[in-house]
Amino acid sequence: MQPTDPTHRTDSGRTGHIPYVPPPPGGPPTPPPFGPLPPAVPPPPAPGASADGSASIRVAVTNRILWVGQAAYPLANVARVGTTLIVPGRRRALLRLLGFTLAVIVLAYVSSLATRSSSSLYDGGSSSDSGAGPVLGAVITVAVYFLIFTWPVLRRPDLHVLTVDTAGPPTAVLAWRIPQPAFELQATITRAIENPQAEFQQIVQSISVDLRQYQFGDSVNIYGGQGNTGVSK
Repeated sequence: MQPTDPTHRTDSGRTGHIPYVPPPPGGPPTPPPFGPLPPAVPPPPAPGASADGSASIRVAVTNRILWVGQAAYPLANVARVGTTLIVPGRRRALLRLLGFTLAVIVLAYVSSLATRSSSSLYDGGSSSDSGAGPVLGAVITVAVYFLIFTWPVLRRPDLHVLTVDTAGPPTAVLAWRIPQPAFELQATITRAIENPQAEFQQIVQSISVDLRQYQFGDSVNIYGGQGNTGVSK
């Protein structure tokens, strides 16, 4: 049997005299054909949101049900659809500021007297600006209180709101800076209540409002009686 020529090596597991070709040496990975992947694009903002705090809300009447956003109100349970003007509690905010200022003035005065009396014991009464510290602290305290608690209330705008009251506690509120959208939507909902076949759907821009920061509710004049709370004109 003739020995096999070492230059004619064959693959293991194969028959015949096929030359053995070694694999190419390892190298750097092949770059992708279209270059590096672009960075992920952030999702777009939610539709309907705006910079002034308003949002798009769907208002519709279908099958005798009033839809305000995701809330449903059967028209048979709607007790009232009205418009009103709500104002921030500016008077309450100013009264709170006045009470806080008086309290700070009293504390500053007492602290100033205590500081002067203590300084007179050690300096023989020669110190004339010993009460400036409490006064400056009182001014800074009142200014900080005004900027944090009073100024945000004073700068809130008056809002025209449409309220949908039901026979139970739930109440739907939509707010605008101008009265026309409230009047138009009130008339549309009223026509749907009067006409059982009426249906509509529209998208309105409503401002998000925290009713705890506004004076909201009915004004009632009460005459006579005892133990009543109200305004008599």
